[in-house]
Amino acid sequence: AISVLAIGYWIALPLLRYFRLGQVISHEQAARIIGNHFSNVEDKLLNILQLRHQAENAGSRELILASIEQKSEAIKLVPFPNAIDLSKNRKYLKYALPPLLLLLIILFAAPSLIEESTNRLVHYNKRFEKPAPFHFILPEDDLKVVQYGEFPLTVKVEGEVLPSDVFIEVDNIQYRLSKVDPHTFTYRFSNVQKNTEFKLFSGRVESDEYTLEVLKKPNISGFEVNLDYPAYTGRKDEALQSIGDLVVPAGTKVTWTFSVENADEIDIRFLGEGAKDEVKRLSDKLFTYSKRILSNDTYRLFISNEQLPNADSVTYTLGVIPDQYPVIEVEKFVDSTDNKLLYFVGDAADDYGLISLSFNYRLRRNGQDG
Repeated sequence: AISVLAIGYWIALPLLRYFRLGQVISHEQAARIIGNHFSNVEDKLLNILQLRHQAENAGSRELILASIEQKSEAIKLVPFPNAIDLSKNRKYLKYALPPLLLLLIILFAAPSLIEESTNRLVHYNKRFEKPAPFHFILPEDDLKVVQYGEFPLTVKVEGEVLPSDVFIEVDNIQYRLSKVDPHTFTYRFSNVQKNTEFKLFSGRVESDEYTLEVLKKPNISGFEVNLDYPAYTGRKDEALQSIGDLVVPAGTKVTWTFSVENADEIDIRFLGEGAKDEVKRLSDKLFTYSKRILSNDTYRLFISNEQLPNADSVTYTLGVIPDQYPVIEVEKFVDSTDNKLLYFVGDAADDYGLISLSFNYRLRRNGQDG
């Protein structure tokens, strides 16, 4: 009943008056109400209303309208906002002080009562945990893992009543976490290939939905090695696929072409030189580097991107086959019947073969050239 009366008094009646339904006051009554606040205005308003009635019935209205205009100008300077006397409201301050004091006490003694409610109103589209005797604590800033790697998740539980089991839901599949102690549970993500969403729950208590972010790992998916052999070897140039350890003749020019995934940069370092050298980029997924190999060496490739600088490296060896001098072995034989007849027999060899062989001699008589 009280609600009905309140609605009728505070809502229905003002609406009726606003739309001019039912009994309304006359202009004269309104003028007298205004006169209660501004005594010097009441008579002028009443005169204006009387002149208005006369103008409606008079034959010549010009003088009456001019008089109305003059009196209207006279009351334009009246400060109508002064009709509101705020000092009369001071007597109600004593009723407002108790709620204000209570609000201040709550703000200092239990601010969460105000903050939590305000936070829910501001973030109306965010999901909040249902009030429960415990809640989950996760290292949200550290939910990152290198692609194809493992991530050990540690969950802390705090509250008045602790759960005996905690579960995790990943891709609509539920798993039980390993319990370390009453406050700590763990779970291990394996071979994480993409961003993974998950949430924790125990009974009816659920956490927010979290995302395990994957850091794309730079990777060499394959490479080609082109070998430009020096002319002295007589060997035909060739190309090898994904073979990093090489044994080549000295002076061979080696050109590597790398196919990559998620890589922004490749550096190469030869142990014999020390400093890194940047590999030239041909496209988003291709890099190339060339070098003439003269001695045995070891080289290392460093692959990186913006998220994982120097994320990975791989080491290979270079073996060099030096160009050996030709080898000649000669043996002299004297003819048994004629000691002036000599025979020379021998072998000649070279690691890449002989092109020609010549026999050169000089005759000496009595220690002098003949």
